[in-house]
Amino acid sequence: MKTNILIISLLCLGINAGAQETYLSREAYRDKVAAYSQILKQQRLNTIASKEARKIAMTGFLPKIDITAEGTANLNHLDMWNSPSGQYRPYTYQALATLGQPLYTGGALNAQKNIAKADEQLAQLSEELTMDQINYQSDAIYWNASAAHAMLKAAKQYEDIVNQQYNIINDRFTDGAISRTDLLMISTRKKEAELQFIKARQNYTLALQQLNILMGVKPDAPVDSLSDIGIVGEPVQQFSFDEVLNRRADYASTEVNISKSEAQRRAALSKYNPQLNMFLATGWDTGVAYMGQTVVHTPIAGLNLSIPIFRWGARFKTNRQQKAYIGIQQLQQSYISDGILEEFSAANTKLTETEQQVKTAKENMALADENLDLATFSYNEGKASMVDVLSAQLSWTQAHNNLINAYLAAKMAAAEYRKVVSE
Repeated sequence: MKTNILIISLLCLGINAGAQETYLSREAYRDKVAAYSQILKQQRLNTIASKEARKIAMTGFLPKIDITAEGTANLNHLDMWNSPSGQYRPYTYQALATLGQPLYTGGALNAQKNIAKADEQLAQLSEELTMDQINYQSDAIYWNASAAHAMLKAAKQYEDIVNQQYNIINDRFTDGAISRTDLLMISTRKKEAELQFIKARQNYTLALQQLNILMGVKPDAPVDSLSDIGIVGEPVQQFSFDEVLNRRADYASTEVNISKSEAQRRAALSKYNPQLNMFLATGWDTGVAYMGQTVVHTPIAGLNLSIPIFRWGARFKTNRQQKAYIGIQQLQQSYISDGILEEFSAANTKLTETEQQVKTAKENMALADENLDLATFSYNEGKASMVDVLSAQLSWTQAHNNLINAYLAAKMAAAEYRKVVSE
């Protein structure tokens, strides 16, 4: 007997565990969206490519070894291929191994290194900015689905309230206690409640499809339970505007772009500076015409110096051109700063205002609950009209929807603030 009781208990526990829904938190959903995001994957590959480009730029400082080989044959005199030494032979050849080392390139190599380094930093900052945007998008989709679910529950609750009143009025009409007018009025409200529920169900289904697609699963895949839209979230950490500027990837990108423009200016001016290269070469060469003599191994060492003298003022014009480009980047930084200030101010305002919206919506919901209870009770006691009940029902559903919308606005305001401060 005890064994049977134990088995039944274990089966019940298993059934309860299987029936329990898995919870999908906002943070877990963020991770799933980020793991699937094709845009983020592209940006990460771009970061890898820019990192390799920086490594390639560093190889410009290192020695380079090249091997070249060339051969020719005069097809009109192939019969002289093995002619005696000292006489013309119809072929030539050369093979050369060269070791080259740039000694001074006018600052070009340093400038190219700095440009590649700036490109790598820009790619990393772009990846960070993309991550912030993906987090904001996932938060928006998540809370929209949660709000849609709350709207669906509210529509179901509203439909139950109307149906309950409809059953009472229908029984009274059957008993001849009330006129058909009241029955028609509540019947109309019953159909309106059904339509409201159907619309809420459609919106919830669409929200779940969007939720699934963003994290890379089938639109009709079952969704774990979400956080309630009215749940109190973690308090938003406040920052000053200067702190926000230092945290923003797009503002940091303007600093890097200014440095990159300066490096591009130096790279453009480098061609007007002296160039000095050293090389070591060794190989064999028959010369232009081969007379059958012994081809000896010839080592060669040399320096290559180039000093630009006169370019019709091109250096000064290039310098002014590149400084204009730097000025453009500096003005872009000011423009980005103004845009961030506008976003930061708006985000702060939304945080404050949505908090007040939620507080007022809660108070309104409490009044609507009391008003509906009182109007329904008064009507059932014969002390209020059907119009009073319908008005109370309408006020209740509007107050409920307003509360859910206020919760959603508060969640979106917090998500927008976190995006602005790059949290």
